[in-house]
Amino acid sequence: MNIMGRMRHLLLSVFLLGLFISHPAQSESLGGLGSEKILWEANQLFKEYKDAKALEKFDQLLSLHPNHQEALYKSSILCVRIGNRFADETRKNTYYQKGLDFAQRAVNLDNSNADALYAVALSYGYLCQTGSLTERIKYLAEIKVYVDKALVHNYNHAGAWHLLGRWSYKVANLSLAEKAAGKIFMQTTFPVISNQQSLDALSKAIALDPSKLLYYYDLARVQRDADLNTECVATLQKAMDQKLMTAEDLEISRKCKILLHDVLKVRAS
Repeated sequence: MNIMGRMRHLLLSVFLLGLFISHPAQSESLGGLGSEKILWEANQLFKEYKDAKALEKFDQLLSLHPNHQEALYKSSILCVRIGNRFADETRKNTYYQKGLDFAQRAVNLDNSNADALYAVALSYGYLCQTGSLTERIKYLAEIKVYVDKALVHNYNHAGAWHLLGRWSYKVANLSLAEKAAGKIFMQTTFPVISNQQSLDALSKAIALDPSKLLYYYDLARVQRDADLNTECVATLQKAMDQKLMTAEDLEISRKCKILLHDVLKVRAS
């Protein structure tokens, strides 16, 4: 090829590259660049806690790629976040069930993905809020199964440690009715768990991700119930230093202040 021929070939290549870049719909069909753009936008919205918009973006991505694992487990987490804002139990439950469906689909694609396993456990955790007595026992058993699997595949998964801490606290303080329901209806006997195991797991979650206000609040509640008032005050003071990211954080911050006031009153008496 002579010099003029090489120049024409180069100019044609540049022209075709320009067309490729300027037509994202075409690029998606050719190499998935359009889908990557949707994923990037969805993740930005996810990080900014713009949950409804993020869920719409992930739905858009899933309409193109139904087996996109990241979109599935993050859609699950978003459904739980959104559902938790409703006062109506029916609407809560609808979102929690939808979140569980997304998470289970993600696990079915790859049962070694810690984030997907965590999303299943998280969905079951919130379904405990709306389920019947026997359902709550069933969900508690499922939480432990999926949390343990998540930690096997990612020992440093902060969210899984947080769920383990909440699970341990719940099991350590099961009512007689809940224990009886487990034995009679579910043939489930939970292991003997102490509040100390909950404290250890929640402390681990904070060490792995010190920015999550909810982790501090849950740890402080267990410390208060364990009569560790000095430790509880220290935890709540650390909580006050965290940046508030969402409307939920504002509510948790308010609860932290109320709890701190109550514990300080006890210490002063």
